[in-house]
Amino acid sequence: MILITNISLTERAAPHFRRKRLAFRADPGEVFALVWVSNHADADGTPVPGFEPGYMCGPVYSQGLASPWALAQLPDGSQFYFMPRFTWSAQEHYLVDRQGTLFSIAAATG
Repeated sequence: MILITNISLTERAAPHFRRKRLAFRADPGEVFALVWVSNHADADGTPVPGFEPGYMCGPVYSQGLASPWALAQLPDGSQFYFMPRFTWSAQEHYLVDRQGTLFSIAAATG
């Protein structure tokens, strides 16, 4: 598993992320993560209009976490796990942003 330190929060994402991080209460064996949500449907299976895929905050079990999961360490020292949806590069800087109710992670230049 790679450790990503070239990552930070945008001003738009920071308050939402910090609120979620502070409210997180892990059960035994769980860690804080940004988990990819690719679609969202109503109870009847109908796709929710306007839904855009993104990352939501939630728990994952630490046992067995390995590649393709990554551990991100923000400048303030806080950490979270996530599964990158991009090819990580040591030369890039990555931003966690907020889009609607979910988060995105992308290269600052991309």
